[in-house]
Amino acid sequence: MMERKAREPEAQPLPIGRTACPLPGAFPTRRATGRHLVLFGAGVERRASLAILRNVAGLRAALSSDFAGTAVPDHLAPGEGVLFERLGAALLLGDPDQARALAQAQGPVLRVVPERGVRANALMTEFVPQADLASQGALLADTAFATWGLQATGALSSSYSGRGLRVAILDTGIDGDHPDFAGRRIVAQSFVPGLTADDANGHGTFCAGVACGPKAPRDAPRYGIAHGADLFVARVLDDTATGVDGNVLAGIDWAVRHECAVVSMSLGSPVFVGDSYPEVYEQVAARALAAGSLLIAPAGNSSSRPDEISPVDHPANCPSVVAVGAVDRSLTLAPFSNGGLNPGAEVDVVAPGIAISSAAPRPSLYQTASGTSMAAPCVAGIAALLAEANPQARGVALKALLLKTVLALSVPARDAGAGLVQAPQ
Repeated sequence: MMERKAREPEAQPLPIGRTACPLPGAFPTRRATGRHLVLFGAGVERRASLAILRNVAGLRAALSSDFAGTAVPDHLAPGEGVLFERLGAALLLGDPDQARALAQAQGPVLRVVPERGVRANALMTEFVPQADLASQGALLADTAFATWGLQATGALSSSYSGRGLRVAILDTGIDGDHPDFAGRRIVAQSFVPGLTADDANGHGTFCAGVACGPKAPRDAPRYGIAHGADLFVARVLDDTATGVDGNVLAGIDWAVRHECAVVSMSLGSPVFVGDSYPEVYEQVAARALAAGSLLIAPAGNSSSRPDEISPVDHPANCPSVVAVGAVDRSLTLAPFSNGGLNPGAEVDVVAPGIAISSAAPRPSLYQTASGTSMAAPCVAGIAALLAEANPQARGVALKALLLKTVLALSVPARDAGAGLVQAPQ
């Protein structure tokens, strides 16, 4: 078995339609955007952070909480920035000398790194006729009442719904007028310049549906897990499902400020064998955990098992982020699911990720797709059920409970982590 480096991303991601998913291998460019992320040390208060930016580098920065949200990161003028106060991090548009001055400040400044692109993890649209499942050795199949993923995770029989919990979906937005979400509390905010939170891509609506879709869809088997949770949707990706670090951090900051117990972000970018995880994202995730918000992300889909295995994508490769792999209907590892090749960047759990059905923007209403992007919101929904069942479990405690409440699989821990997530009964 050969362990491989992730494929070099394409310069121009492929556009996708309202109900189609990104094609395998369609990753964003790894080139920096010209802006920088700054990570401050723990305990550095916001006033001190603003003073450091001003006095050390001559940069003017505003607080993220001062904005309505739309276009906070991308409307920066040279010499300006935004401080994500709950995360202890900032996004800046400065010249190289200003970035260098901050990097040399040390002490209160831990890291200064270039901002890079991310995108929704590569997915494969896939429709599997029920008649073909037996020949594939599948153990589970969709029924007239529920998808196979709800059966595999025990969500269908759970007495919990996520009621009283806030679940954040960081993605391409949501079709808030979808009939299956009628009457639900949805708080939506776009962090992409020039775009509303309305989902013209389909990826965000799909992920919101898997995590928090209704108990009784209008015209489909049940596909959602935490049907009683409140949805907080942060649009951080554009219509082609691409975005940048600043948008993602703005969405995380927003979710933490709104006390979301679970934050699902089916996005990332590939890394190479031997790469370390990004400390900015790791510290942000750790601080979100300390504030009571659990971050969940897909491991990535660039493997071709059994011959080639790619390492877990960024930001799922951060130890404080729950990295999610995918299994098929026979509960074996999906061939595209990445593995924990790099130290500290292991897969934590797995969830259903092949031929998953969920919501689609109107007029299609429903779609079926495969990928670890499908598995991650499944874990988010299960986490919301666990949080409802265990009111004291938030942040670090919820993560520990999630990794404990699993079904062990005959798959190496490097690829499946603790096992298949299970809903509380």
